[in-house]
Amino acid sequence: MIIDLVDQVNPETESCIRTLLDLAYEGDFSSEDWEHTFGGKYFIGYLGDTIIAHGSVVPRSMFIDGEAITVGYVEAIAVLPSHWRQGFGTQLMQQITKFCQDTYGLSMLSTDENQFYKKFGWCQFQGESFARTGELEVRTLEEDEGLMLLHGKNSQIREIHRAVSESRSGDDW
Repeated sequence: MIIDLVDQVNPETESCIRTLLDLAYEGDFSSEDWEHTFGGKYFIGYLGDTIIAHGSVVPRSMFIDGEAITVGYVEAIAVLPSHWRQGFGTQLMQQITKFCQDTYGLSMLSTDENQFYKKFGWCQFQGESFARTGELEVRTLEEDEGLMLLHGKNSQIREIHRAVSESRSGDDW
């Protein structure tokens, strides 16, 4: 698999990625989920001319233990179902993890597949999560278990007690 790293996708590539995501997420990938992939880097895995894998990393402003930082937030990791369990997801996450470690002091993601990401050095979030709208912060307890984090190569952050993301349409995390 060849993985391209791009800032934007053309309409034809976007259509292929959306089809991949719909198949991989079994129809549970919304237009809001797709919007969450905008504004960062797309990692697109090709086998020949066919797109078989996708992930994106977007910069998100957050407050980590009261300090405003930009976090690399991983979105929309997927492999075409016909190519599952062949190492393509591993290859994709190795590149995304390296990018995150090299680019951000802290990266985060939300998943139900915690064991998969632990293989790449991602750690279970141990703090409390919140979503912020204006000055109002709302506890997002149901998200804590699925949140994972990765420290960058030059990160000064060691332990996180409180993470606050900006609220957004669809899932806040």
